[in-house]
Amino acid sequence: MMRSTLYLHLQAATASPGLRNLALVIKPPWVRRGQEAQLHCQYEMEGAPLYSVKWYRGTLEFYRYSPFENPPAKIFPFTGIKVDVSKTTLF
Repeated sequence: MMRSTLYLHLQAATASPGLRNLALVIKPPWVRRGQEAQLHCQYEMEGAPLYSVKWYRGTLEFYRYSPFENPPAKIFPFTGIKVDVSKTTLF
């Protein structure tokens, strides 16, 4: 069985400690090659604006959401990972 780790980088637009109650949920926690997984990041910003949400596998970024950029969602090519933008949400 091959194991890989996904990382999340969440950044507030200010230096204030506004990020609270961070929870990462990956369903299902294990998948076979070619199967789907859903990655959820739940958080509270306590009034601070969100700067970015970044997903990594190892040290390589494969998805970024930055509300101040155009377009706000960016997908980076990564062998073995396909992001379905139509299913991404941020609210």
